[in-house]
Amino acid sequence: QSGFGPEGDRKDGALLGGADAARFPSVDITDSCGQETPKFSGGFDAFVAATPAIEPQAYNTIKKCPSCGKPCAVTMNTCNACAADLSEVAVSKSPNLFIGFIFGVDKTSFPLRISLRAETPTMLVFDDPLAITRAHLLAVPTDVYCPDLRSLFVAPAAGLELLRQMDEAAWAALAASHLASEPWRRKALSEAGIAMAPDELRRHVVRAFNLPPSQYQLHLQYMLPPMLPSHLGVFRKGAHFAKFRHFPFCYVVSALEAFIAAGAALPEAPQMATDDFVKALAERGVDYEKAHADDLAQLAESNALLANFCAEDFKYAIAEGQVYDRTNGSATDGTSAKEVEAADKLALQGYGRPYGEDGKPGGRYYAYAREPAALPTLG
Repeated sequence: QSGFGPEGDRKDGALLGGADAARFPSVDITDSCGQETPKFSGGFDAFVAATPAIEPQAYNTIKKCPSCGKPCAVTMNTCNACAADLSEVAVSKSPNLFIGFIFGVDKTSFPLRISLRAETPTMLVFDDPLAITRAHLLAVPTDVYCPDLRSLFVAPAAGLELLRQMDEAAWAALAASHLASEPWRRKALSEAGIAMAPDELRRHVVRAFNLPPSQYQLHLQYMLPPMLPSHLGVFRKGAHFAKFRHFPFCYVVSALEAFIAAGAALPEAPQMATDDFVKALAERGVDYEKAHADDLAQLAESNALLANFCAEDFKYAIAEGQVYDRTNGSATDGTSAKEVEAADKLALQGYGRPYGEDGKPGGRYYAYAREPAALPTLG
């Protein structure tokens, strides 16, 4: 019944669940960022129909998780949100939500409101609706179409500058929102984390790209540990940050710098298979295997250092998909692990704060939404 550590786990593999939302301070998005109304009303498909030139940029190729509904990359055999099996799931097409955000489209099958943390005419930073940590942001360029990290290597110098802009924008947003809130910091972070200067804490942020992505517009994953307990479980099963899908930011930067130093580019990169792409980068002296291993080792270390979950803030213990009362160890009737994880997401995430009267996340539209036309490509 006890024995839970600050990472939210127990030695037998059980994880904390059933968070008491009232015990977890959140950080609201502000009305000073974004706008209340969309630029285009009528839905995503109508927007694409009215702007035919944008259609090649407007849709993703995905596997849709049959359990939680998450759009997952086509190479994935396990959902990285709920760990469901995707091996038999057919490939399908979905709207490119980030294109919808960039052009201020009102909705797909749901409103395209954004949990905005920062915006400029060339960049969006917002909370990830599928957050792995309590402070999980995405930085997305809005003035160029770059479907994934491979496109950076068509024009390495421009690609490197874009990455630096994304990194700085994400850090500035994190520092001005979650880290500027003393109540949030004191609940989310360990004493060691609270005591860190901002630049020291910044070194613990997980920065990475996914290849292939689930949304085909370059986005920097920017996550301050610790992971939510349920996602710690997914991570330890190997379904988060999988090899040859998780590409650490520093690895991509090093590879771009190597191409720049050699006066070279990789114009065929966007069409390359992941294995061939990694080999091409290895020829420039950049070791993916080491970068991936180092990044996951640093994440595990940072998670243990910064975690601050307290068992008394949770009602349940979850083990092997079964929900138990945390205090007496008895199995619960009528409460599934999936339901608990969905409720914990609402309790712990930063996305869409403050929630509306209906209890659902809120959001804003991009104030610098672009005029309808295909986005230029990098370089």
